[in-house]
Amino acid sequence: MTIWRRHLDARVFGSHGALWIVALAAGCLVACGGGAPDQPAASPPVSDPTTGSIDGLQAKFVDVNGVSTRYYDYGQGEAIVMVHGGGMGGASTANNWSRNIPGLATRFRVIAVDRLAQGLTGNPASDEDFTNQGAASHLYQFLQTMKLGQVHLVGHSSGGGIAFYMALEHPEIVKTLTVLSAGPQMPPAGEGPTKFDAILAQCPPDPESYEHRKCRLLALAHTEETFPPDYEQADDYMGNVPKSLETRERMDAMRAARPGWPNEQNDAYRAQAWEKARGGALQMPTMIFTAKQDTLSWDAADPHAMMRRELGFFDIVGAKNPRVKMVLINEAGHFPYREHPEQFNAHLVNFIDFWSTHQ
Repeated sequence: MTIWRRHLDARVFGSHGALWIVALAAGCLVACGGGAPDQPAASPPVSDPTTGSIDGLQAKFVDVNGVSTRYYDYGQGEAIVMVHGGGMGGASTANNWSRNIPGLATRFRVIAVDRLAQGLTGNPASDEDFTNQGAASHLYQFLQTMKLGQVHLVGHSSGGGIAFYMALEHPEIVKTLTVLSAGPQMPPAGEGPTKFDAILAQCPPDPESYEHRKCRLLALAHTEETFPPDYEQADDYMGNVPKSLETRERMDAMRAARPGWPNEQNDAYRAQAWEKARGGALQMPTMIFTAKQDTLSWDAADPHAMMRRELGFFDIVGAKNPRVKMVLINEAGHFPYREHPEQFNAHLVNFIDFWSTHQ
């Protein structure tokens, strides 16, 4: 672990300072300077090991069409719904947003939910729903169960894809859409492997082991403080409860029985979404928020990240939507909202405030 971490620091995180880019679909690019990364306070112990809660937060549960769904719910006012990334059977959860919830909750009702078959949210009844389409449907049903009405939808990585898909299918309930970091809903970073692929090859080979998951998280992070011990403890717990083991067993059986599943289904679903977006179906204000050191968006052959994934996605969602912008910050990896929580929160609040008066 120590060896590959030093390699990561030396090869990927050598730049300093801060930069962000704001790009309007019909406008220009503006670059501005920034400050040092936000310094989050030291993390307290896991709030409640039985619910995987951290940072003084307490998770709740609600039944969504027979699926027990874990979520955080803080604050009052207009609803911001935050959707984490990762994959089904993994341990990426609503805990990803633990550094953002308190600040945003001073003005908004903030809800961060564990996606279908992730964290402590249950598995679908049908194996056919272990797909992005199944996850998007569950997210919509969760919003309906919570009776939230219109929301500001925020999604990270693959969760940005789920948010994007749901916004296309149910635009009437999405006031604004924010998509963070490179995700599977975006075009590829280049022709070959990414920097992340090269780093991941140095991780322990068993993808279900805690060591592999920790290595993977560090490969996507920009600093060792991105995921402190309390986060890792809760992550490990939720990734190894019987429900999560069942998720992986059921998905492994489906892959064995149906070669190409679920990638073929997910790719077809994405292609349909791209076609809809290019045709103008996505008209709500949309912000793409990303970081220069995201190794998932950095082709290994490039001397520096070219942001092809995010810019390609910008072209898709901005083809017929003038209310699209992109924010690019420096000195952050795949989790810029955890590494710069105050900066991200400020961008999100300003984005929401602007479009509340410029419809």
